[in-house]
Amino acid sequence: MAAIALLRMHAYTNDESYRDKAEQTMDVFAGMAEQYGIFGATYGIASVHFSQPHTQVVIIGSGKEAERMLAAAAAGFAFNKAMIKLTPNEAVAQNLPLALAATIPSLPGIQGKTATAVVCSGFHCQPPVSEPEQLTRTLRDALTRPAA
Repeated sequence: MAAIALLRMHAYTNDESYRDKAEQTMDVFAGMAEQYGIFGATYGIASVHFSQPHTQVVIIGSGKEAERMLAAAAAGFAFNKAMIKLTPNEAVAQNLPLALAATIPSLPGIQGKTATAVVCSGFHCQPPVSEPEQLTRTLRDALTRPAA
């Protein structure tokens, strides 16, 4: 669990020291995870977080369109996916993870739309999308892309 928490901190801050500490933690348990039975599965989950880029979906908007975008983002399960839905007034730097705070508030094309979603994977964001079908495709591509 500590490795998972450290990897999530890395995903939200882009601070490499969190990833390094997670790797060190996983190294300690690498040879003995199977001794913990079902609880050893947590090691497997940490391995997924470590080996696949984190993917964050930021939905900006309100009303039915924003709810449709949120449903599209939540449709498929992935250990390495996190979602946040904000109203346009909430899409400001202090409400976003540090890795996204410089990007999301200044994206062109999010103003004046009822709902917009941005998919960021491994600290790289895709262009904003405004249709649930586009979001589904963008998210599927981000989640199946191999780690760099």
